Amino acid sequence: MKRHLLLTFAWVVALVATLGSLYYSEVRLFLPCELCWYQRIFMYPQAVILAVALWRQDFGVWPYSLALSLIGGSISALHLLQQRFPDLFTLACKPPVPCTVEYIPSFPIPLQALIAFALIALSMVLLAREARVVR
Repeated sequence: MKRHLLLTFAWVVALVATLGSLYYSEVRLFLPCELCWYQRIFMYPQAVILAVALWRQDFGVWPYSLALSLIGGSISALHLLQQRFPDLFTLACKPPVPCTVEYIPSFPIPLQALIAFALIALSMVLLAREARVVR
């Protein structure tokens, strides 16, 4: 039962992050920068992968989701650093949207993504731990 809840939680986080990202770009018309696209590359598939794993009760999905979350979270952290310290980084973020643009300064979008990746990663670590206990 605990494994099911962890997998469900991770899927809900991935789904909310994916839909939130689409809301920002399609409804609010925030143009995503290059690092935003990379973060999306690592979040969007998780909404599908975790949904299929949940449907099939496949608790062995954790290594795949954990890997995507760690990479995506690293990009989010780098993006936050880029926004906070733009002179320290010379990333290849090109116009029309530089990576230093903050659409929501009080709760930056890369921070939102980092929190989502961290929650999914934590869920996957706990899921892996539960899988070892069950065996």
